[in-house]
Amino acid sequence: MINNILIINGSPRSEKSHTMMITDSFVDGLKQTYQELNIETINLKEQNIQTCRGCFACWRNDRGECIIKDDMNDIMEKYLRSDLIIWSFPLYHYGMPAIVKAFHERTLPMVLPFIDRFEDGSCTHPVRDERYKDKKHVVISSCGFCSIKNNYEALTKHLDILMNKRYEKIYCVEGELLGQPMLKRAIQPYLEAVKQAGIEYASLGHISDDTRQILSIPFVEEKTFIEMANASWGIEDKRNSEPGNKSFEALKAYRFMRQMSAAFNPEAKRNLDAVLEINYTDINETYQLVMKNNECQLVVGAELVPTTTIKTAIDTWKKIAKGSLNGPQAMMEGKYQVSGDFNLMLVLDDLFGGKRTSAPSSAGQNERKGQKKSQMVLFLLPWILFWVISPLNALYGSLSAVLSACLAVAAGELKWELTVYERLNPLFLSGLLIIITLDSATSQIVIVGSYLLFALIWLISSFLKIPFTSWYSRYSYGENMLDNPLFIKTNRILTFLWGLLYVFTAIWTYFLALSPAFPYIGLINSIAPIFMGLFTTWFAHWYPAKVAKGA
Repeated sequence: MINNILIINGSPRSEKSHTMMITDSFVDGLKQTYQELNIETINLKEQNIQTCRGCFACWRNDRGECIIKDDMNDIMEKYLRSDLIIWSFPLYHYGMPAIVKAFHERTLPMVLPFIDRFEDGSCTHPVRDERYKDKKHVVISSCGFCSIKNNYEALTKHLDILMNKRYEKIYCVEGELLGQPMLKRAIQPYLEAVKQAGIEYASLGHISDDTRQILSIPFVEEKTFIEMANASWGIEDKRNSEPGNKSFEALKAYRFMRQMSAAFNPEAKRNLDAVLEINYTDINETYQLVMKNNECQLVVGAELVPTTTIKTAIDTWKKIAKGSLNGPQAMMEGKYQVSGDFNLMLVLDDLFGGKRTSAPSSAGQNERKGQKKSQMVLFLLPWILFWVISPLNALYGSLSAVLSACLAVAAGELKWELTVYERLNPLFLSGLLIIITLDSATSQIVIVGSYLLFALIWLISSFLKIPFTSWYSRYSYGENMLDNPLFIKTNRILTFLWGLLYVFTAIWTYFLALSPAFPYIGLINSIAPIFMGLFTTWFAHWYPAKVAKGA
C-alpha cells in the first residue's frame, strides 16, 4: 500500500526539468489506483544541502546525528516517512547530477560504521534505521543522447548497489525533445505510456514488459535526432559544410530550419508534393521546405515555385514553433502573412509535429482514431423530422421529433461525443409537443416559432466562447482547434449567418402558411440550407486565407 510519496527532483532546472514531465505522468498513473496520496516534491537545487565532510561524527555518537545544520535533517525525516521515493533527474556525465550525489553521501548517518561481509565477497555497512532499508524506489532519468548504450551503465550499476536492485527505472533517451512543443505528437504517446507505467506499478508493483517496450521507442529516428540536436546550438560545426559568409542571425535561422525539416512527419499527409517557403523579412533570408516522396529537404533561397509562402520575422516564427506564441492569433494580428495554398497551413502542425519511430500498440494509448466525435446530424435530425412531418400532422411530427431527440442522446452516449445542444434538444422539442397537444389549432404558429427557436440557438451560440459549428467542424482540421482563434472567429461568423438564415426562413414560412404549399414547407425550406452549405464550405477556406494574406 502506498500512501506517502516523496519526489526528489535532482535537476538543476527544478520545476522546468524535462525529466519532471515524465515524473508527473508517472504520478498521474499512480493516482489512477490510489485516489488519496500524500505527495511532496523536493527540488534539491532549492535546498541548503552541504557536502559530506567525511568527519564521521555521525558514526561516533549513538543517535547517528550529522553535525552539519542544514536542510538535510528535515528532508531525511520526510524520506523515512515515505512509502515510495521517486528520483527524478537527468543523466549528467554518465551518472547522477552532483546535487543528487551529495544527497546520497549525506545519508551516511542512516548506516552504522561496522562492516558486514557476505559469502559472495561483497561487504557493506548495516543500516541504523530499518525504515531506510526496505524503501521502495522508482528512478526516472532522461538524457540528451539517442541511445542508452554506453551512457547509463555506470548509473545503473551505482543504483543496483545503492538500492540492492529493488527499484524500478525509466530511462528516457532524446530527453531534450520533451521541451519542443512542435514534437507534441511524438511526445504525447510516450507520456501516456509513462502514465500506464504508473498504473501498473501501483497495481502490480512493477512495469509490464509491453509498456517497457513502448518506453524504449525513441521520439524520432536516430538520424533525425542527431541532426536536430546538432542544429540546436546555434554555433558552427566546422566539421560539416555550412552556408558560408552568413551573419550570426542568418546562421541561427538556417539551423532552426534544419530542425524544422528534421521534424517532418510524412505520416501526416502521405505522398505530399508541396514547397513551403518561409521568408524571414527581418534578416532577408528565404528557405524552402520541399516535401516530396514522403521526405523533406531544406533548400536555401527561393529556387522553386512555392506552394505556400510565409513572410515573418525569425523571432516570431521561433516563438510559434516553441508554443510561446499562438500562431493563428499572431496571424490575425498581422505578425506574419501567408500566401498561396492555405490548405497547407491547416496541416502544418501535423506535418512538423514529429512522429515516433514505431507506433505504440498497447498500454492504453488514447489514439485519435478511437476518440469519440460530435455528430451534427444528432442535433439536426429531430428538427428535420419535425419540419417535414408537422405540416402534414402536427402531433405525429412533434412526437417523432421528441422520440428521435431522445434516441439521439441515448445512442450518442454510447458511440459519439454529445454537445450541450443534443442534450437540450429533447427539452426544446418537448415544449413544442406540449403546445401542440394543448391546442392543435396553433400548429402553424408553432411551426413558424420552431424556426425562430432554431435560429435563436444559432444566434446565441455565435456570441458564446465556442460557437455552435466549432463543435462539429473541429475534427477536419486537427487537434486543439477550439483553442485556435482564427478557427473560432470563422465559425462564429458562419454560426451567426446560419442563425440569420433561419430567421428569414421563419418569416417566409409565416407567409407560406397561408398558401396551399404549406404541407410541403419542410421540403421547400431545405433548398436554402443546401446553398448555405455550399457557401459555408467556400467561406471556411476563403476567410482564413484572406486573414492570412493580411488583407
